Amino acid sequence: MSDSYARVNIIVEGHTEETFVRDVLTEPLAAQHVFITARRVETGRSSRQIYRGGMTTYAKARRDIMRWLAQDRQAYVTTMFDLYRIPLDFPDVRLIPPGIEPYARITALEKALEADIGIERFIPYLQLHEFENLLFSDVQAIDTVLGLRRSQLQALQALREEFTSPELIDDGEDTAPSKRLQKLYEGYDKLAFGPRIATHIGLAKLRQECPHFNAWFSRLENLQFSNL
Repeated sequence: MSDSYARVNIIVEGHTEETFVRDVLTEPLAAQHVFITARRVETGRSSRQIYRGGMTTYAKARRDIMRWLAQDRQAYVTTMFDLYRIPLDFPDVRLIPPGIEPYARITALEKALEADIGIERFIPYLQLHEFENLLFSDVQAIDTVLGLRRSQLQALQALREEFTSPELIDDGEDTAPSKRLQKLYEGYDKLAFGPRIATHIGLAKLRQECPHFNAWFSRLENLQFSNL
């Protein structure tokens, strides 16, 4: 591959992430001569159809990662999977203490994933904790999109102030960012509103507020300087 550009294939968890990659990441990366393609993770096949979306098991995701690496040897492959409800067969997931600091946990899991795939062109990324964490980078943007009937800006601001980064909003069964949005805004739908809010926020703010996401994006935008 020429050192003047790079191609990256991104395996994402669902429709929302696929739309987010297309609408928010594609153009800025192309400006850096990094050209991306996203598709949902394969979860099954029949004689007539390929089923995609939702990482039900790591084994299925791994097959999809390895398949794309083998099919396109002139491109990098990266992932965008949620840490929230990560499958129990994920590399080293049972070995990491449950009380470990979130950034340490996600770094350990990404290293385990990278080691398990074992191919230099693979770049692991897990979203801490789920896609909606990114949206809390700008609670005003959330309320602008969702609060047409009733503003919940004060509640959002109070919640955001509890955490040093939106990535650290926890992943409890009832307190994950998506669950919090569903409680505040009746009718919140991840696919319908998530990418729209992220677009309203803008990539610069997402990178500023979310250090783990920013580290991943920085790695991608610098790939044009690497050779395969």
